[in-house]
Amino acid sequence: MDNFSLDKVDVLLIDPDPKVRAMVRSILQTSGFRKVKEGTGLKDIMYEFQIKMPDMIISDIKLPDGNFNTFVYKLRHHDIGTNPFLPILAMAASPTADDIRAVVQAGADDLITKPLSPGQFTQRIKALITSRKPFMVTSAYIGPDRRKEEEKKRPGRKHVPSVEVPNVLKAKSMPGQIFNETQLQLDIRASINNVNLQKLGSHADQTTELVDKIVPSLAFGSPDDATTKALKRLLYVSEDIARRMVGTKFDHVSELCQSLIEVTGRILEAGEFPSPKDVDLLKPLSTAISHGFDESDTDAAKMAHKISESVLTKH
Repeated sequence: MDNFSLDKVDVLLIDPDPKVRAMVRSILQTSGFRKVKEGTGLKDIMYEFQIKMPDMIISDIKLPDGNFNTFVYKLRHHDIGTNPFLPILAMAASPTADDIRAVVQAGADDLITKPLSPGQFTQRIKALITSRKPFMVTSAYIGPDRRKEEEKKRPGRKHVPSVEVPNVLKAKSMPGQIFNETQLQLDIRASINNVNLQKLGSHADQTTELVDKIVPSLAFGSPDDATTKALKRLLYVSEDIARRMVGTKFDHVSELCQSLIEVTGRILEAGEFPSPKDVDLLKPLSTAISHGFDESDTDAAKMAHKISESVLTKH
């Protein structure tokens, strides 16, 4: 395939149908791939991850032992695996609009429909090597940036920059290029840190947006279904911020996040009768978290400690 050096690329091919696997393997081998491992489901992916991360995953979206899109989402958010930027080509027979939307939102690079065309298949792989999309990082999404240029520049829309991420498939297959495993791992770690910082900023913005919806709703009494859903999302975002804090320069925000986790948890546990004191704490906590990521705010750490103390005092 266009003189690419594909013989050293580790491909993990997952499909419950042995006939499909045989067809894809044949296409891959004809294209120059030599290191292809096969499996039938998520258990095989996780087994291979424990041994060595592949350089690309090709998988059907309908697997017998779990949700493929959930797996992709967790990989992209660095909940599993060591390389959240792994190229992923999904396959599906007669995918519905919901199937396509779910694959896109999970963060897979591309989706190809069955029956497979060898020419189309190799062109999709070539695109992953030569023109893979940069990533986009928001509070709920990490994956290829599929926005058109006019969407990025739309007035009134918050600017979310694209992020160039390491592409192990390209690093191993470009002709005349010497592959450096050590440098690739350094690039992956650096990109993980960069994505984490962007994710933290997006999470901080979302805590403010969620609290702005939650607090007025709770003023009318017990939380409705939408407010409960927002509270659960707030709890998840707060926990994820705290998790991503490790090794960053924003350690002081962790204290605030733990306080927000505590307060949000108490409100959820209270059910129909949340404490007004806890509700009153949501706004200052979310504001302080947002300010905590402002590098020009030299008093952020002191403010974080004071607000966290107030959580314990008011409870």
